[in-house]
Amino acid sequence: MALTFSTLLLVSCLAVRAHAHGYVSNVTVDGAMYPGNAPGRNTVYSPIRTVATDGPVTNVSDIDLACGVGALVAPMDAPAYPGSTLNFTWVSGSGGNWPHEVGPVLTYMASCGNATTCVGFNASGAEWFKIAEDARQSGNAFWVQQLIMEGDNYNVTIPAGLAPGAYLLRNELIGLQNAMAPGGAEFFPSCTQLRILGNGTEVPAPNSTVSFPGAYNDTDPGILFDAYTNPDTPYVIPGPPLAMFVNMTDATNIITSQPVSSTQLMSSAVPSPSSTSAPPSVASVPPSASSIASHAPQYQQPTASVSPSPSTASLSTQPSATPSPANQGEMPIMAPGPALVHYPAGQLLIPMVDAMPLEPVRLERRVQRRHSRIMRRQVHH
Repeated sequence: MALTFSTLLLVSCLAVRAHAHGYVSNVTVDGAMYPGNAPGRNTVYSPIRTVATDGPVTNVSDIDLACGVGALVAPMDAPAYPGSTLNFTWVSGSGGNWPHEVGPVLTYMASCGNATTCVGFNASGAEWFKIAEDARQSGNAFWVQQLIMEGDNYNVTIPAGLAPGAYLLRNELIGLQNAMAPGGAEFFPSCTQLRILGNGTEVPAPNSTVSFPGAYNDTDPGILFDAYTNPDTPYVIPGPPLAMFVNMTDATNIITSQPVSSTQLMSSAVPSPSSTSAPPSVASVPPSASSIASHAPQYQQPTASVSPSPSTASLSTQPSATPSPANQGEMPIMAPGPALVHYPAGQLLIPMVDAMPLEPVRLERRVQRRHSRIMRRQVHH
């Protein structure tokens, strides 16, 4: 039987969608932009854990559900503070716009234990607490992920009061385009290594953490879901509820009356200050890039390094604490600020531009949505 043109077009679109996946190409922390590696490459010095492929994890029991397919430990941690804003750029495998529009966006964090760095930390043993979740826009059937497909970035804020230490931040897009059958959902997790500074005192409440794998089941209503037959069907976001936080002292007291996993309290670990370090003050004003540059360690290459200008996006952040000088012998971190974003010599920073300029109707629709965690992607020169 001959195939009609419309049938061929549908088959072609499905084939493209089946192979059109993606990854996080860069993350911006309080205005300092950190490029990531393309899948399967490891040439950029980055806090983003590099995945082996732009394809999804499809088995909820797969160990790769933690940070992505074949994710490699990153060589550095990006500094951040309670209240810092992280801005994620998701792209397709070819570098264009993110290809999927149906599904939730979820963000988790996990302590990397008592260490002062996440370098070497095995994410499969992490205990994750959820800090943000988005699915459909309030009052309509459009998904937040559709805005990412149209060229927007996704913002998330570090919980206010979070205790200092080394953390992984897991930003995850779940594709529901094939989720009407068990095993059809597609998971795209991406992990970024952070060093949380400041004088925060809060940790996730006991029993508010989950493991990956382990947090999802194939039959969860937010994972086994037909997004097309009845688009108005209420959607239940998968995973645990947003985490509640308690003071470290309160959490310690709970241990005496209720068994708590030791790693649930690991985020209370504070990097040991050097003999010349002054304890940071949460009331202090964030330092300028030039003042940080004279104290913070920088990634050094034998040859000259390139310092491209970070995104000029105006990000909403809370006042943050002044970092103390890093300890000798620790893995280097990159302090926020234009002067401290360094890349090895000889690397090409490809300008990030929208592969799909927004049509007026899309622009108007986005303005009407007024979503708090979506921002227009910036062009980096």
